[in-house]
Amino acid sequence: MYLMKLKKMLYRRLGKSDLKASVIGLGTGQFGARAWGYGVKYNDDDIMILIRTAIEHGINVFDTAETYGDGISETLLGKALKDYDRDDFVVITKVAPWNLRYKNVIKAAERSLKRLGLKTIDLYLIHYPNPLIPIRETFRALEDLVKIGKVRYIGVSNFGKKLLEKAQNNLSSEAIVANEIEYNILSRRAEIDTIPYCKVQNIAIIAYSPLAGGILTGRYSIFNPPRDRARAFNFYAKRGFLKKTETLFRVLRELAENKGASISQIALSFIIHDPAFIAIPAALSQEQVIENADSHKIVLTQEETSKIRESAPTIDIGAYLFDNYIIRPISWTKATVKHLI
Repeated sequence: MYLMKLKKMLYRRLGKSDLKASVIGLGTGQFGARAWGYGVKYNDDDIMILIRTAIEHGINVFDTAETYGDGISETLLGKALKDYDRDDFVVITKVAPWNLRYKNVIKAAERSLKRLGLKTIDLYLIHYPNPLIPIRETFRALEDLVKIGKVRYIGVSNFGKKLLEKAQNNLSSEAIVANEIEYNILSRRAEIDTIPYCKVQNIAIIAYSPLAGGILTGRYSIFNPPRDRARAFNFYAKRGFLKKTETLFRVLRELAENKGASISQIALSFIIHDPAFIAIPAALSQEQVIENADSHKIVLTQEETSKIRESAPTIDIGAYLFDNYIIRPISWTKATVKHLI
C-alpha cells in the first residue's frame, strides 16, 4: 500500500471484512457545514490540504455521509482522493434515516457514489435507525447494493444491542461489519451492552465524536467555555458540566505530561487501546490532523485507563439527549434557514 511508505500508522481489520483501516480516521462532518464555519473560517482549499495531510500521516479511513453539508462533504472528499490510488483508502458514507425505503436506499447510494467519484463504497452505513420503515426492507436494499458491486460491505450507526440483534435477524447474505457510535471518555453508556455484543459478534466499533466535540482537547474550562455556534448547545460544553470535569482533566494533564503527549492524544489513545475500535476525530487544521494521527503512538496501561474511568464525571442522560438531539439540531436548522434567507 502507498500509505505504508509514508508515516507509520497502526492498522486494523474492520470486523468480518478485509478492510484494513487506520486506527485513527478523519471525520468529515464539518466539511460543508455552515455551523462549523464553512465558507467563513475555512474553504475548499483548506479541506484539500487537511485531507492531503491526513494521507501523508498514514490515515486511510475517511468517514462522511449524504447529510454532511448536504452532500458537500462527499463531493470535497471525492475531489481530494481522486489523484490517489483507490485501493489505499477506506471510504465510509451513510444513508440518511429518511431514505431507508428500498428505492430510496438505492438512489441515495448512487448519489453518494456520484459525489464521491467512486464506483464502489467500501462501507455503507445506516446513519440512524428509522422505526417507521421496516428494517428488512432497508437491508434488502443494502444487500442488493453489495450484489451489484456498488457497495463492498454494510454496517450501521447509532444502533444499540437490541437493534443490532434485529438487524442481524433480517440479513440473508451479508454481515454487519461495523457499528459507528458516539464513544469517548465522557460518553461510555454503550459499554453496558452494545460494545460487549459487538465484540462477541466481531462487529468493529467506529467511535465518532471521540473528543466530545472538542471538549476533550483540554482547550475549554468553566472560565473559557466554547463560544462558537456549533458547540453552543453541546452538553459537555455547559459550565455546570465543565465544572464536573476538573478532576478528570487533572488526571489527563498528568498523563499527558508524563508521556510527552497532548490531552487529545490521551483521549484518543483511551479509545484505540481496545482492538475492537477505531476512532474518527474531526479536524480543521493541519496541526490537529497530525496530532490526532500520532495518538496511536501513545500507549496507556490498564491502570491508567482505569484511573481515567474513575475520574470521569457521570452524565445526566435525559439532559444530554435533550441538548444534543433536540436543542442543538433546532439551533443549526435556524442558522441554516437564516443563511439561506
